[in-house]
Amino acid sequence: MHENSLLSENDLLHATNLEPVPTPAWPAPGQHALLGARDGLLVVDLHGDLDLATAGPLREWLDSVVALRAPAYVVDLRRTTFIDSTGLNLVLRFRRRVLEFEAGFAVVCAPRTVRLLRAHGTLDVLDPVPGLPEAASMIAGR
Repeated sequence: MHENSLLSENDLLHATNLEPVPTPAWPAPGQHALLGARDGLLVVDLHGDLDLATAGPLREWLDSVVALRAPAYVVDLRRTTFIDSTGLNLVLRFRRRVLEFEAGFAVVCAPRTVRLLRAHGTLDVLDPVPGLPEAASMIAGR
């Protein structure tokens, strides 16, 4: 995908013939996730604790986000305060499902989360970057 082919949220909806999903149809993500389009990317902004207690609603919400079939997704973990193995598995599951549709995927995270990924053995799999511009470059260069 070339840098010029990254789409805004409005372009994404028109290019893929998707209709906006009414808010009540989305599973409630709780206080741990937001969805937005920034820098031509569909950004899943996860924040707070990602753990067993939040996994159920987040799994449903992430499944609905994958169903949008966007050309590229970024998971932003910079505002997370805690991630256990259940939360990390949600991110890995989301990545797998995105890649099944041959969409672009990147993870943005802070240095403290890089240490967690290294300790968990998933640093090379998720290959995180420090910000959205780097994520856009990574996806454009895939």
